[in-house]
Amino acid sequence: MTIHFEGTRVVVITNALAGQAVARAEAVTTAVSLWRAHGWEVTVRETTKHGDAERYAREAVAEGVHIVIPAGGDGTVNEVANGLVGSTTILAPLPIGTVNVWAREAGFSMDVATAAVQIMNAQRSVIDVGQCGDRFFVLMAGIGFDAEVVQHLYARDKRRFGVMAYIGRIWSVMWGYRGQQVRVQLDDEVFDVSLLMMIVGNTARYASFIPFTPDAALDDGMLDVYMLVGADMLSGPFRFLALYLKRIMPFLDPHGISRRVRTVTIDGTPIAMQLDGDHVGTTPTRISIQPSALHVLLTHGAAQTLRLAPWGMENA
Repeated sequence: MTIHFEGTRVVVITNALAGQAVARAEAVTTAVSLWRAHGWEVTVRETTKHGDAERYAREAVAEGVHIVIPAGGDGTVNEVANGLVGSTTILAPLPIGTVNVWAREAGFSMDVATAAVQIMNAQRSVIDVGQCGDRFFVLMAGIGFDAEVVQHLYARDKRRFGVMAYIGRIWSVMWGYRGQQVRVQLDDEVFDVSLLMMIVGNTARYASFIPFTPDAALDDGMLDVYMLVGADMLSGPFRFLALYLKRIMPFLDPHGISRRVRTVTIDGTPIAMQLDGDHVGTTPTRISIQPSALHVLLTHGAAQTLRLAPWGMENA
């Protein structure tokens, strides 16, 4: 189902501090003008603090808005998704953040003007979301090393250096990072491990090129888990390389644990956690899947690649 009709009610939620959003404010204005020229009723709301985007999204649901467009990065997308889960209001990203993982997964161009046109001609589908405590995530939950990187990444560095800020922080954290003793339960299977990092993926795409959960699907009612275990991260680059090359060189062993599950429970030493790239605290925690919980717009090419049917035709 394509959402391209006059009278579509839209709320655009902007985050002035997301990535290069300040420099690209004119592009957002141009996108809004385009949508209005095609008959869409567009309201723009700007966040001033954490939690505003979720609150604005909930208000949009209550007001019967058709589409909410987070104009920011994955953190803004996550907040908006938390306000929309369980409703039929649609999420469509306008990518002006640092990495824009969800926008890439959904097939949208990183050029804002192009993405604005794509949104008008995109396909509506419904996807699963992950739940960690009382928070939802669209992309992934990260526990351990990658969450530690996110926790110590300053917003001003992301705005100034973009993706390079992540790369620099990865290297600075890697050398001193040590595995933490925890008990992990994946459905009915229990592991007592020295955990370096765990990715609980709802999607196949991760922020980097490393395919931690390459077989994850958005509508299968499952979470894909990858656990990296060991004493320290000194062998991390080699294990990540082995993971990257494993699809073409199956004999490589990245020394990780992969599973497809519905629930994940982590107890033991408190470890940093992130959801969709934002730090959210520490373990212990329980992570589960919420099937068919969020309505989204995808480009038709992405919908075909992800094998997602148009909304209303999932069981046709």
